[in-house]
Amino acid sequence: MAITAGAFLPTPSFTFTPPLRCIAGVRPFRTSGFRLDVERPAGPAGKVIVHNYGHGGAGISLSWGCASKVRGLVRDNLSPSGPNAVAVLGSGVMGLTAATLLRGMGLPITIYTEHPWTCTTSAVAGGQWAPSIVNYADRGQLKEVLEISHAAFKASIGNGFGVSERPNYTTAPAEALELVRRVCPGLIARRELSRLPFEHHAVRGFEYQTLLIEPPTFLKRLNDDLAGAGVPVVIRSFARLTDVLQLQENIIVNCTGMGAKNIFNDWDMQGRKGQLALLPAQPRLQYLYSKKGYMFPRADAVVIGGSDEKVFASPAADPIFCQKLVDHMKGVLGGGPPVPLPRGHIHYPDNLPDLAPREVLTG
Repeated sequence: MAITAGAFLPTPSFTFTPPLRCIAGVRPFRTSGFRLDVERPAGPAGKVIVHNYGHGGAGISLSWGCASKVRGLVRDNLSPSGPNAVAVLGSGVMGLTAATLLRGMGLPITIYTEHPWTCTTSAVAGGQWAPSIVNYADRGQLKEVLEISHAAFKASIGNGFGVSERPNYTTAPAEALELVRRVCPGLIARRELSRLPFEHHAVRGFEYQTLLIEPPTFLKRLNDDLAGAGVPVVIRSFARLTDVLQLQENIIVNCTGMGAKNIFNDWDMQGRKGQLALLPAQPRLQYLYSKKGYMFPRADAVVIGGSDEKVFASPAADPIFCQKLVDHMKGVLGGGPPVPLPRGHIHYPDNLPDLAPREVLTG
């Protein structure tokens, strides 16, 4: 592919007014695969728990598909004699999308959450549609969830949900997007390039056609729509299962993420910290970029990320770590000297193996 000087894509400006804005979140990673099933706990008669958690870094990407499955599980467990009020635990993307679809069934819904949506891990996400840092146990279930989610996000483009189609340029096959291509052939288009379209980054690579979901816009829209429909949000924390079973609702949808570790004694849950640096927004940038780190231009900021820390002393953002993420990306795209990524970054391998179910996927 020959590229003339005028065909180069613009590269980001890495300047900012100090201090550097940076945020961090702890992804709810489950070693045995995300959980999407029904439990009938011992205790008060008639209680049904629908579990929907453990999605790691793929929560937004899988959200609508998992919410659709939750809706089906709730429908299958409705009591013919009632009452069928539903408690949704959690106000992250899993809780908000599940509540949205359940509201469409005409059921009374209450969201119980320790924190508002602005303080959830979902609000600290880059936003590319790609199932990254997630395990799965059922390939068929994953296929359905991916297809439903992708279709729902595409249908929402232009309707105020912060969703757009974007190309993602990578220097190596992106594991998360390659997973989609294997499980759902034809859903994600990929083109191999003899040269990436950047003036100071003359290497071979790939162009994927994917989606960008902007969490600040998407989550706010879900929350506002639910509030407008009269769905109450109750700030409440749960320490253990007995606390949950005291709820008046008989149908409980568990979207607690990392909270499931202690509440439901799920020791498969492992926190995986991710950090993001937020540069000033740059509307001229209309593409995503991924290497050993990523750059996602959103309406609110140019997001620089790509960290996956399995061991960390604090869940808070580290400005020094985030500055290294920025310096690395600046060097990659020709804006400065080469700078290695800090320890704990997501790695893109040179040769992608055919990953099996339940293998960790980091994209």
